[in-house]
Amino acid sequence: MRVFVLPTKRLERLKKDSGRALKDLEKKGGVKIAVKEEGDYATLEITGESEGEWVAGQVLAAIDLGFQPKQALKLFGENIYLETIDLGEAMHGKENAVTRMKSRIIGSEGRIRKALEELSEAAIAISDDSRVGLLGGFEEVKAAKEAVLRLLEGNQHGGVITYLRNEKRKREAQSLGIKL
Repeated sequence: MRVFVLPTKRLERLKKDSGRALKDLEKKGGVKIAVKEEGDYATLEITGESEGEWVAGQVLAAIDLGFQPKQALKLFGENIYLETIDLGEAMHGKENAVTRMKSRIIGSEGRIRKALEELSEAAIAISDDSRVGLLGGFEEVKAAKEAVLRLLEGNQHGGVITYLRNEKRKREAQSLGIKL
């Protein structure tokens, strides 16, 4: 059994459409999930086979980061990974620095985040607290993580976008069997 604590507002995403996402999570993971709401948080007890429990926990962690259930359920697929970057830890708990870094990752009207997602081919979620979630294939998540880390180091957006374009070209060439 695994126990997961989720803010009630994130639990609402699972309960939409008569709990369809929660039912999908149980079905795909071969698990049962008991929900106990207590104020602003809900406790979810996951029971089933250990692998199904673990992946179900990863799906819940992705939802907690801000991914939509449909995106998070992709973690049941082959070679799909979830990576988390803690901005609070990276910025030594300095709230102003965390806010500034979130803004750098999102960009004006979300343009940088959208470009990061398109070029890395990984989904990116920025939680209400100080975490950034990356979801996708290994190479895609690796490229997105490197891009976010470069932004945290203070690299200019243009340089990070150029890096991602080059990485995308390499991945495309590699998939075609071409060595660059």
